[in-house]
Amino acid sequence: MMRATVAFIALVVSTLIGGQPTRSQEWTPSPGSVLDATRAIDRYFFLLDNGDSKRAYEMMSDAAKASIPVTAFTEQSEQFHSQAGPLLERRLLKFTWLKDPAGAPFPGIYAAVDVATKFEKIDRHCGYVVLYQQPSGGAFQVMRAESNFIDNATATKIETSQSKFELDKAWAELSRNCPNFPPANP
Repeated sequence: MMRATVAFIALVVSTLIGGQPTRSQEWTPSPGSVLDATRAIDRYFFLLDNGDSKRAYEMMSDAAKASIPVTAFTEQSEQFHSQAGPLLERRLLKFTWLKDPAGAPFPGIYAAVDVATKFEKIDRHCGYVVLYQQPSGGAFQVMRAESNFIDNATATKIETSQSKFELDKAWAELSRNCPNFPPANP
């Protein structure tokens, strides 16, 4: 069982700079914002899935980049994709939109995107990506990402040495870190 959290993932949005005054919370985006965010998340994953982690890194916000050097980000991405194998399926489960949220490090638009993924060697994978757009507009940037998974080899070991129940229990515990992930087993 693994919880992959690269250093920039460890950013806690509410503690980067400190709280800001309370502002609006959930927000309804324009169709253009939805399209821009969807394109950004698709591009980010496309770059990572195709081994172009340096260009994926360029999509990160300055705050995220400050927490991890490009070399470490690239190494972690390469290690994960070597372990995972090719992408089989990715589902964007839900977009949660916030504008100028209380406690956020910066004013602007935030889109939290909940994701479920299957790879050749990882059936159990979920997580989320937080996209950020400055108040002045521009491209969405990756502010935070989290990935939780149990690779298939580890899943087989747990099921063989313990039980399917223990495997399901371990995955249920791990996937609780994934908002909006369906509780069904892979």
